[in-house]
This record gives sequence, C-alpha cells and structure tokens, in this order.
Amino acid sequence: MKIEKMNKVMKVLIMASMAAILVGAIFQLQHYPHGSLIFWCGIWSNFIFSSFEISRLREIIAKSKS
Repeated sequence: MKIEKMNKVMKVLIMASMAAILVGAIFQLQHYPHGSLIFWCGIWSNFIFSSFEISRLREIIAKSKS
C-alpha cells in the first residue's frame, strides 16, 4: 500500500515539474517576466524528483532480488 501511494505522489511531482518546464519555456519564448525562473525551477525540481525516484526504484529492485 505504501509503495502504491508513493508511486502516485512521485508521478504527480514529476509531472508538475515537467509542466513548470513547459510553462517556463513558453514564458521565455513570449518574453514574459520570470519565465527563466520558472523554467530553471522546473529543471532543478525535475532533477531532484527523478534522482529520488531512481534511488527508490533501485531499493525496490534490490528487495525483489533477495
């Protein structure tokens, strides 16, 4: 149960960071204020969430092998 909830949370967080990247890129193209900030916040949050997800999946794989 806990793994299923964590999967949903991670999916939402990664999708939100991807949406921030997309919105930031569109804001930059349109020369709206703070487009660069939104874009880079999305990039960094995606990096952090993806790194956490990879380490979490490695633990799940290690548990399933033993």
